[in-house]
Amino acid sequence: MAMPGEAINEIAATSEQPPGDAPPRHLVSQEFLVLFQQINRSDEKVTQRIDHVDSKLTDRINRLDEKMTERINQVEGRINQLDGRISQVEGRINQLEGRINQVEEKLTSRINQVEERLTNKIDRVDEKLTDRINQVEDKLAERLDNLRFWAIGAVVAIVVGFIGTIVTLINR
Repeated sequence: MAMPGEAINEIAATSEQPPGDAPPRHLVSQEFLVLFQQINRSDEKVTQRIDHVDSKLTDRINRLDEKMTERINQVEGRINQLDGRISQVEGRINQLEGRINQVEEKLTSRINQVEERLTNKIDRVDEKLTDRINQVEDKLAERLDNLRFWAIGAVVAIVVGFIGTIVTLINR
């Protein structure tokens, strides 16, 4: 890095010899100028080195950024694929749920029909059995009434026979 113009002018102004026998007004010695030049060279080297390192780091960061961007894009692509697959599976699940609901409704309807038919048949059988039982009870009651009348007739006949026998025995 070259010395700035202001610094050179300042050094030149302070290094001028005064006219006549006046003592020199050197504010800056030759050693200072040498040191100043060495500092400038060192500054140039350090600046170049910093620029070089900065360039390397920038390149490295850019490469790393590209790699990471590429990797992120790959991961995003994979995520998108998985998301699509998940959407397909969700769609299939929804279809299956719809099918299950249809089958469930159909089976529920069918069960209700079978249950209704079975209830109707049970009611008809119950009605027939009740009618049959009532008929049997009526016949049984009629037969019991007939048996009762027959038994009463037999008892009356036996009693009349005994009475007749007793009367005949008494009369003799």
